[in-house]
This record gives sequence, C-alpha cells and structure tokens, in this order.
Amino acid sequence: MDLLNLFTLFTGGIVAGMINVLAGGAGFMTFPLLIAAGLSEMEANAANFVALLPANIAGTAVYRKEIAEVRQHLLTRLVLAAVGGTLGSVLFVWLGEASFHTAIPWLLLFATLSFGLGPMIRARLQSMQGFDAARWLWLSFLLEFIVYVYGGYFGLGMGIILLAIHSIFSHMSIHHANALRNVTISLMTLIGIVIFAGTGLVRWGPSLAMMAGAIVGGYGMAKIARGLPHHVVRNVILGWSIALTAYSIWRYH
Repeated sequence: MDLLNLFTLFTGGIVAGMINVLAGGAGFMTFPLLIAAGLSEMEANAANFVALLPANIAGTAVYRKEIAEVRQHLLTRLVLAAVGGTLGSVLFVWLGEASFHTAIPWLLLFATLSFGLGPMIRARLQSMQGFDAARWLWLSFLLEFIVYVYGGYFGLGMGIILLAIHSIFSHMSIHHANALRNVTISLMTLIGIVIFAGTGLVRWGPSLAMMAGAIVGGYGMAKIARGLPHHVVRNVILGWSIALTAYSIWRYH
C-alpha cells in the first residue's frame, strides 16, 4: 500500500478517534474508508478491530473506579465476552467472504437502527422504575452473549445495544454501563484480533496507520473534539450510516 493511502487512513483514524470521544459509531466511517483504500470487506472488518482497540482500552482506563463498583457480575460478563466473541470471530473466518457479502447490508441495517434508536431506547428504559431487574438477570446474560457473538463477527453498533441491555436489567448509571461495556468489548476485540491475525486477515500496515490516527484523535485532540456539539456529530454519523446501509443494500443485492 502506498504512502498516500496510509496517510489517508491515518487522517481518517484521527477523525474516528474524535468521533468516538464525542458520540461513538466511528466504525461507520472507518469500515468504508478501509475498503476504499483497497482492503477486501473481510480485511476491512479485521482492520477495524485493530484500529479502534485503543478507544476501548482508554475507556477501560478512564472508568477504573466504576469498573470496581460493578465487579459483582464482572467475571461472568468477561466469560460471556470471551466465549461469545470467540464464537463470532471463528464464524466470521469459517463462513468466509461470500457469506459476509450477503450479511453486510443487514448487519449495517441492524447497527444503524441500534445507533439511531439508542437514545430513545435508553430514555424509555430509564422510566421503567418498577421493573424487577434481578429476576431477569439470566435473560440479560443471554442477550449479552448474543451481542458478543455479533460483536466478534462484525461489531458495529454493539456498544449501543450493550448500553440498552445494561440499562434494562441493571438500572446502573450510564457511567457504570459504559465502564462495563468498555472492559468487555476490549477483551472481545483482543480475542478477535488474535483470531484474525492467526488466519492472515489482518493487513498490519493499514490497520496500524488507522490505529495511530485513532490514538491521536482520541487522546491528543480530545479537548478540541469535546468543544463540538455532540448532537451535530451524532446526527452526521447517523446520516452517513443510513447512506452507507442503503448503498450496501444496492451493491450486494
């Protein structure tokens, strides 16, 4: 890959890192950018795991206090993330390119709906004060496992879904839900990277170029990013994800 493409990916990574600080959903931008740089769809998915890992690890570091406060079921959720993520990543490799091509539009549609409806879902769930979450903890674990399988396979939008599940079944604050989400997604992502790297799917040059940009965007430019209107950035991401989903349905079907 030439230097121009690597620089483009690095620059895209900076923007992606800033987007993650503001609103999440950076994968909606990085996935097509990696494809435009010459990676196959499967390679772009694997590169996304590598490129956006620092954001999840950073979130884990920031929320150390909150993670300690939700440690009661942390081990169970780490096991769910490890097993579900492993299963999803193995399925991704095993089912191959043709199956992934077929699944891309529907995965993007699912991720877009999750991202778009996330605030409304959270607002609705926060009003459910009479809901006895403890009685349904088993259902929470089951749903989380399914989400981790999806995350190990593709992953766009999974953070929003996890936040919704934690809000329903735990009544925890958004900060505690974010803490739990970051630590489990970090583990799932690391496992996915190991599996994808072991099967030769990771193109390290493009992946690391975008990762470096994401680190700069997420850390070095965080103060600048926080000065931008959250809702504007989120709406831009949502509009882009809708356009990307519509294009993928047209292209692959």
